[in-house]
Amino acid sequence: MFPPHDNDLVAFLEAAEKWTGSELQLSQLQSGDRLLVRTRNTSYLLSITGPHTALLTSDRTDRPSGPVQIRGCVFGQSGIIKPDHLFCGGGLEILGEDGSVTHTTSAIEAIQLVRSSPSEV
Repeated sequence: MFPPHDNDLVAFLEAAEKWTGSELQLSQLQSGDRLLVRTRNTSYLLSITGPHTALLTSDRTDRPSGPVQIRGCVFGQSGIIKPDHLFCGGGLEILGEDGSVTHTTSAIEAIQLVRSSPSEV
């Protein structure tokens, strides 16, 4: 999925001790899951509604809210994105429902996943 040089970038970040946590693959999320992403100044709650989509709320009124697309995580200020993944040390990148506003957070300090209850068939 990613060109070979992306693996070199990840190795570089790990060696430079910029990689501060484990990684979460967004494609493993299911509708109903809740994802709490905490940065230094803000906590974001993403209630997963579908593949890469969520309802976003935060503890600050000056941050985006409502339906969003989760794009992935960016490496610092570089603008290089790792789609379909979130990791501590990277910035969460989201896109507003209409696609017109992109928001990138400061570095993620913690990620907490709460799985929805499995439905009985």
